[in-house]
Amino acid sequence: MNRAVASRYQPVLVALHWLLALMIIGLLCLGFFVLADMPNTDPKKLDILVWHMAGGMFVLVLMILRVVIRTWSARPATATTGSRPLDRLASIAHASLYVIVFLMIASGWFTGWLISSSFQPNGPPLPQNFALLPTFQVHATLAVLLVILIAGHIAAAIYHQFVLKNGLLRRMWFGERTIVPAENVERGGQRPLRRA
Repeated sequence: MNRAVASRYQPVLVALHWLLALMIIGLLCLGFFVLADMPNTDPKKLDILVWHMAGGMFVLVLMILRVVIRTWSARPATATTGSRPLDRLASIAHASLYVIVFLMIASGWFTGWLISSSFQPNGPPLPQNFALLPTFQVHATLAVLLVILIAGHIAAAIYHQFVLKNGLLRRMWFGERTIVPAENVERGGQRPLRRA
């Protein structure tokens, strides 16, 4: 498929990228540093779980929106490091970020479904330990993998920006955006098709 190449990502995608980054990191922090240390007998835990799950559902909506916009909008050419193995690893890591976020939401939803009766008035208490639930075990494992991928993503962005000095971060920020037909890029021409 011949695709136009943009100097920056579409502004809505830029906004979604940074909003999702904040939300996902916030939800991970809530899980690791608040919920994990809070006993299941604490009545406040149910309230925090409701916020955590609502945040996960909001991330799901934003991720679907992001995938749709990314699929149909012109975007910058793939960033390269000059190393084929590193570029391949980056491609796998990007795809893995999407897959793991969706799997985390699914495993969180199923865990919530398993304990849903606890959210009813006069419902049973939360299980003594969430680790007994297979869906929670998956959720917790994916959370660790997601932290590793996010750390790698940040490290790669810093490497591109400050070591390779290729201005990578500018592509994921707001500003004037030029779009060039793909065939012009392939032939070495850089005349913009339009400015957006």
